[in-house]
Amino acid sequence: MESMIEFVHQRIKKHKYQNGIDFTMGNGHDTLFLSDYCHHVYSYDIQSLALNNTKELVRRKKNITLFLKSHEYFDEDVRDFEVGIFNLGYLPGGNHECVTQYETTLKTIKKALEHLVKGGCLYVVVYIGHDQGKESTNLDAYFRTLDHKLYNVAKFEMMNKNNSPYVVIIEKR
Repeated sequence: MESMIEFVHQRIKKHKYQNGIDFTMGNGHDTLFLSDYCHHVYSYDIQSLALNNTKELVRRKKNITLFLKSHEYFDEDVRDFEVGIFNLGYLPGGNHECVTQYETTLKTIKKALEHLVKGGCLYVVVYIGHDQGKESTNLDAYFRTLDHKLYNVAKFEMMNKNNSPYVVIIEKR
């Protein structure tokens, strides 16, 4: 069985998009992946290490714009988009004390849903196997409040693995 991010990538591969957003750049793997399916990709992170790692990975790509700033300010750069990915938690190989925060993530997700085009999807990969991974409880509560007339919301998880990551997919109707 594929990993949660592989599961997300398989779903994204089914379409071509105008604009995609990697809300949590990390080491750039989702940014690079999105660049093959989007006319343009916008990618955000607050850590210089993430930016440097991603620059190296995507150096040959011309359809990517990288930002060293919080994803909560994406709307300064992007009006509308069709696909977006969040990988919550910390930067692999980076400082594990620097993690996504519930308040900022929730604020960004709310704004992202306003800018997501009809038929577009937002993928939120939630890692709960670390001390700061408890933002999932609050986010899940928020996802359950989304109006079913406006959004389809699904959760995919491994049922027999404790603290394994899971994916929430939000499709704008």
